[in-house]
Amino acid sequence: MRQSLSSFCRGLRQELRSSELISLLLAVTLSVAALSSVSFLADRMQRAFQYDARQLLAADLLIAADQPIPETFIEQAHSKQLQIAQTVVFPSMATVGQQSKLASLKAVSPQYPLRGALQVQGLADGSPLTPLISSPPSGSVWVDPAMLGSMQAALGDQMQLGQKSFVIAGVLERELDRGAGFMNFAPRVMMSLADLSATELLGPGSRATYRLLLAGRDDQIAAYEQWAKAAIESQNLRGIRIEALDNAQPVLRKTLERAERFLSLIAVLTAMVASVAIALSARRYAIKQADSCAVLKCFGATSGWILQKQVLNIVFLGIVSAGLGSALGYLVQLILTSLLGNLILTNLPGISMWPVLWSSLLALFLLLGFAGPPLMALVKVSPIRLIRKEFNSINASSFWVGICGLGTCAALVAIAAQDWKLALWAGFSFGGAILVFLSCAYLVLNALASIQTQRFSIHFAITAQSRRMGFAVMQITALGIALMALLMILLLRQDLLSAWQGNIPPDAPNRFMINVQDEQKSAITQSLVAAGISKPDFYPMVRGRLIAINKREVSSADFKEDNAKRLVDREFNLSYTEQLPPGNRITAGQWISGDSPQISMETGIAKTLNLKMGDQLTFEVAGEQITAPITSLRKLDWSSMRVNFFVIMPPAQLNALPQSWITSYYQTPDQAVLDFQISQSFPNLTVVDVSTSLRQIQDVLNKLSAALGLLFSFTIAAAVLVLISAMAATQDDRYRNAAVLKAIGASRQTLASIACFELLVIGITAGALAGLFSGIAAWALGHFVLEIEFHAFFQALALGITFGVLACLLAGYRFGQKIQAATAMECLREGY
Repeated sequence: MRQSLSSFCRGLRQELRSSELISLLLAVTLSVAALSSVSFLADRMQRAFQYDARQLLAADLLIAADQPIPETFIEQAHSKQLQIAQTVVFPSMATVGQQSKLASLKAVSPQYPLRGALQVQGLADGSPLTPLISSPPSGSVWVDPAMLGSMQAALGDQMQLGQKSFVIAGVLERELDRGAGFMNFAPRVMMSLADLSATELLGPGSRATYRLLLAGRDDQIAAYEQWAKAAIESQNLRGIRIEALDNAQPVLRKTLERAERFLSLIAVLTAMVASVAIALSARRYAIKQADSCAVLKCFGATSGWILQKQVLNIVFLGIVSAGLGSALGYLVQLILTSLLGNLILTNLPGISMWPVLWSSLLALFLLLGFAGPPLMALVKVSPIRLIRKEFNSINASSFWVGICGLGTCAALVAIAAQDWKLALWAGFSFGGAILVFLSCAYLVLNALASIQTQRFSIHFAITAQSRRMGFAVMQITALGIALMALLMILLLRQDLLSAWQGNIPPDAPNRFMINVQDEQKSAITQSLVAAGISKPDFYPMVRGRLIAINKREVSSADFKEDNAKRLVDREFNLSYTEQLPPGNRITAGQWISGDSPQISMETGIAKTLNLKMGDQLTFEVAGEQITAPITSLRKLDWSSMRVNFFVIMPPAQLNALPQSWITSYYQTPDQAVLDFQISQSFPNLTVVDVSTSLRQIQDVLNKLSAALGLLFSFTIAAAVLVLISAMAATQDDRYRNAAVLKAIGASRQTLASIACFELLVIGITAGALAGLFSGIAAWALGHFVLEIEFHAFFQALALGITFGVLACLLAGYRFGQKIQAATAMECLREGY
């Protein structure tokens, strides 16, 4: 064994000088790095959910509702001797000095949190970062660090919340149960629940989330959960939900799971592109080794010995590439964590061995699937190859190479997607793109072959590509797929966002004022007009819950889509008017006429809930039931930034019910003090600065785009590696052509022109296909999902061609220089 190992090491040192083996190692390492980087990040997030689920809830069990928790739930918790705490979360305006800002206000009871701890820095006594299991003292608040910076505030300053003033006593550094709701984009202000009533902030129409936190022994929690489910079902308590350890932070968990799957599929795309380089490098390495294997068989080497040697090579390459790829993947994961910032959980646990094991198995998986068939074919090499030159390739069946490669791709997609529907979608989408690119590339090359030209360099390049059409088609397809992925990110990050912002009129409303009471409308109008703002239009807002469709009771269990479930579980904002609101367009039926029961429904929400014209809807509003048919469907212009409603009824149906009012208006940048003045005069109001929200959303998109761009850089690197491998796979033929050309006196300029034309054909074709199809994909996404018009097709095409040409020229520059510098005899020696 020692002698065999020593012989293997000596042979390996010699083989590592082979550029083909180095390319094979780089391709596998790149694939492992892309997949392991996502695997490291996903593993840390999943273990954070598994090990810190109680901290993510701040309890063992949580009851959440959009109304105050029924007293029976609290009494039952006391009877079962459970620890309890309560929180109320809602948006509100916070004021410090002359600065006002929308905040996510959280009022907590003294026992909060029941599990885990808050981290608060800079308390009134000057203590450093401290884990705390308590609420803020009465009369004080803890705030996010972002709140201090945006409001130019400091510890000890007074913060006005409604009718009560508080002291800023600490900076809230960590709050694991915060979740990922929209209002959590606003900075947090935490106060004592005992102080909430004094602020007078909660009133009719207020959007607040009430939570009852419970902790105790597992058997106690299980018994209470069983009772709570029965109570919700028997009493038909709508809007109340239970969150336990198995569904801790459902919104955050689902968001991160989707991001994980998307990132995993991107990584798989990189692995698939790199797998082409693996197959090409392995094939060329096998061809180079065929003569050596034939010589070894002449000296008595058996097929078993050669098979053992190749298996050892694959195992060694797998181990080395797994180690290098895992190390690179870990570094990339650190960068991803930094880029995503507060979009993921803070204080993620350390890495585990699972991603390293996964990377090792992946490396062997890729090698066996893509490099195994050509390397194993060396076993069948015959000694006659040394004297029969027509045996210029190894006996490897293309059929089995294709079967193994496709099987490996399918397995990679299924493992990464973790969902058979998503896996099928990804597989068919990727396969469809490959088929289209293959067909287009084949048609383009055939069309070029029919061109008659008197220029020798172009004619020779076309003839050479026609003889190697399979490799040229493969080069175009691999580069096109990678470029399409990159262009999609660039278009989504820049063009679609710019187009969306460009559709918003410059004087579109940038402030929304909610919770306006009927008696306040006149005074608010006077304040706004006095500040130089146009007279606002107020729209009534009535909160109601959908309880029946066509006289059949509905619940979230009746729908499959998560968005539909959430719509049914929450309360709708209903409104009434006789006039069709600006920016609304009737797409079916007739607009409201008269006082008879009727509903005008927005088309998007009708599609989500599977509603159609004529359906009878029943809403419950303040204990009363209102039933009306859908008589019209409306398309809304969301880019107008005006007040819009999903459901509108005649005034006679809703004007006598509890309601608040909402309005929107445009406020110039030099009127920033107006927010402060309004919040001082009307503490119950909430003024939402939409421009700030848009900037926050854009910041989120930029972070996600940066993270995706980092992974797509792997894809581009894989595509360049494919080009290098493909060129190396045809370099023997190129050397033979160069030898002939040099022998008949071709100049270096002629050789450069031939190589340049070949590279331009590949780059332009791949770039044009990538630009065209990425533009189509971006248009479809904008038109059907984001509801914006996308017109940057020329930009997508130009970027695709530019990137394609640059990638090809960079990949082929070194090889072209080497051929031009070589003599005819050196070219013959290299080619044979």
